[in-house]
Amino acid sequence: MTPHPLVLLHHAGGSAAYFDPLVKALPPEIAPLAVDLPGRGRRWRETPVTTIDEAVDSLLETVSAIDGPFSVFGHSLGAYVGLALAARLEETGARSQCVTLFASANSGPRGAVLPFEGSPLTTTDEEIFEITAKSGGGLSQQILDHPQLRRRTADLLRADFSVSQSFLSRQRRTVTEADIVVCYGTDDIFTAEQLDQWRLNTTASTETRLFPGGHFYIEQNVPGLVETIAGRQHARVT
Repeated sequence: MTPHPLVLLHHAGGSAAYFDPLVKALPPEIAPLAVDLPGRGRRWRETPVTTIDEAVDSLLETVSAIDGPFSVFGHSLGAYVGLALAARLEETGARSQCVTLFASANSGPRGAVLPFEGSPLTTTDEEIFEITAKSGGGLSQQILDHPQLRRRTADLLRADFSVSQSFLSRQRRTVTEADIVVCYGTDDIFTAEQLDQWRLNTTASTETRLFPGGHFYIEQNVPGLVETIAGRQHARVT
């Protein structure tokens, strides 16, 4: 059996490397493809994108190489990028189509709250770090204490929050034909109503998987996530 592709999309301020433990634990029937948005990881020399359309455009070359159906695991910001990507592929009739979106650690778009009154791109470093903390994320003291890392991290967070803001401002009613599996940590900041609203963004099925932990619950729940992802793939082919 040909392995089923799984595109992994990282959170705001993160990179594809965040998924390393999950990637290593996935079974052979899943072919993981952890992707960096421009400005992160292996694409660190590129200019960060600041809109949802730019973010999707940056992924099209990667997913166009997939010949057939695939799934997306999008964590936090990655959940919105994954939804926009799935819808774009459906609109354009692309050969590669997302059949399952694992929407991780984020509110359903309809009930999401915009954290900024103006543009995230105009915030100070202190403001962007404060918003990040309130959104369930966190930064190590090592980054905060290192002037160069601090500045770069603030710039990336501003760009990522701008991507999220542009999605919620213009595309929060986006609907996909893909199934949506909502994954989240029980100690995260989102309400049950916000998580339930993911059902409004698909014409297919939705289901929910809870895991112990907070916004970065993945780190403590790799075996459970592997079971969820592999189980979904098994159900799809049987």
